[in-house]
Amino acid sequence: MKEEVEVKIKRGLESFQTDTYKKRERVYHTLETKQNPDILYIGCSDSRVSPEVILNAEPGEIFVLRNIANKVPSLSKNEVDPTTMSAIEFAVLVLKVSSIVVCGHSNCGGCAAALSGEKGLSELPFTKHYLKSLEELSEKVTREASDKSAKEKAKVMEERNVLEQVEHLKEYAFINERLADGRLELEGWRFDIGSGQVERYDEKAEQFVPILLNQKLHTD
Repeated sequence: MKEEVEVKIKRGLESFQTDTYKKRERVYHTLETKQNPDILYIGCSDSRVSPEVILNAEPGEIFVLRNIANKVPSLSKNEVDPTTMSAIEFAVLVLKVSSIVVCGHSNCGGCAAALSGEKGLSELPFTKHYLKSLEELSEKVTREASDKSAKEKAKVMEERNVLEQVEHLKEYAFINERLADGRLELEGWRFDIGSGQVERYDEKAEQFVPILLNQKLHTD
């Protein structure tokens, strides 16, 4: 580990242990043997997109699952990803979260790579294989958004990808049953890194709209 990186890490740990932890010591003691989060957050691994920071969340409030391009394997297409599905299964069946949020973001490298096709992935065989499931969506976006700028096309891809992952979640019986009886709610979000704005998909408006402070997150 580079010296400057190690110094930064040690300073961060010291700050956490002497300040942050001390301020939340009672919270951590409560969480020592159990957790009871309300939200399962499925987001991208991108270092710029931290759900705890975006939502200003306390320890124990969010169960977080992150991977490249916030993907969920499609049951109908026989996609297999035990790592992702075991986390989702645990959050829903054991922790009994009441909400699932799938959150994409601006300038998503995974979505950009999927749009570019084979370009730039020749030396990244694992990434190439991983993003194969986005190929159909990226081709559709390329066709339907052919008149848009590269930036606009990227946004369309990021939004459509969120919606596709939301639909993938609905393919699983243990999720669909809970959506049907109201035990679980499911939302698609997109975070804009440049503005800090979070948008949610509004099914009635059929578009992503900003989440306002005086607005209910879930619509009837």
